[in-house]
Amino acid sequence: MGTTRMLACLGAMAVSFALPNVGRADDNCTGQFVVVGTTAVNLDDDRSAPSHMAIGVWDAKTSHTVYKDAEGDTWTSEVSSGGTAWKLISGTGKYVNVKSSGWEMTIRTDVAEQGGVLILVYIGVWGGNCSGR
Repeated sequence: MGTTRMLACLGAMAVSFALPNVGRADDNCTGQFVVVGTTAVNLDDDRSAPSHMAIGVWDAKTSHTVYKDAEGDTWTSEVSSGGTAWKLISGTGKYVNVKSSGWEMTIRTDVAEQGGVLILVYIGVWGGNCSGR
């Protein structure tokens, strides 16, 4: 496992214990996220959800993250330019034709060092309306 993925996984574990369960009444899905450099980890509060503990690749230029779940299906989410909203824009397998969207809030931004290079770290919470729940 690369250093970036290890940092993201450790951060994901820490955030699952440290962050409060923040949500809105109309949310049917909530969770946390950790982004270290270009590696993203999604933690769904519903531990039985296929999106729980999914690892993805974040592209800062497009604000898109492509996640892969344990079964190999992928979905791409897009974050708004202000970083406060997200929507699912495409998917494979069980995520084909899924219409999901919601809010997100970065709780902490930090910097980590990897191979002498400083990389950004984001930790936050999300919620919304996930299709099929």
